[in-house]
Amino acid sequence: MRVISGKYKGRNIISPSHGVVRPTTDLVKGSVFSILASKAGVDGARCLDLFCGTGGMGIEALSRGAASCVFVDRDTSNAKVNLDRIGIDARTVCMEFRRALRLLRGERYDIIFCDPPYGKGFAEEAAELVLRYGMLDNGGIMAVEHSSNDLINFPQNCIIDSRVFGVTAVDFVMRGDDESDNSDICGNV
Repeated sequence: MRVISGKYKGRNIISPSHGVVRPTTDLVKGSVFSILASKAGVDGARCLDLFCGTGGMGIEALSRGAASCVFVDRDTSNAKVNLDRIGIDARTVCMEFRRALRLLRGERYDIIFCDPPYGKGFAEEAAELVLRYGMLDNGGIMAVEHSSNDLINFPQNCIIDSRVFGVTAVDFVMRGDDESDNSDICGNV
């Protein structure tokens, strides 16, 4: 695995031997960033890398000019190793995703990467919490990676794009434009 574009291009991202990590492939990563560039842009974005694993998505965003990224996982040691190796100073939150989202719920992000373990229902639950807590800034996008075999029930009018890459699918979710009523973002959440 490597950073594929930007100021850290070509830098290796390692997956240390401890823990179970399923890194996003370069093909999927490249496609996600191509879609993000066409819809919202990455330069100057405030990002959240939820279920960050090695930190590959957040590091890629920082490499492409994101202003900041918060890395969240129940074990952030893999991400910390890569952040340290590349020389990036970033905030990490080492806790279970529900608790982390409650902790961060006052913060707003332009881009949220969500790549939970497949087949556990975490993708749908995390997206629901992000929308309920109003964590996506106006025009923000959440890229939710999941197994292409999993049926994820996002509010339909929130999905702005979906792509399938073999066993991996990525749904791009956007919040509604009415900042005054976060309880009814994208329909009934």
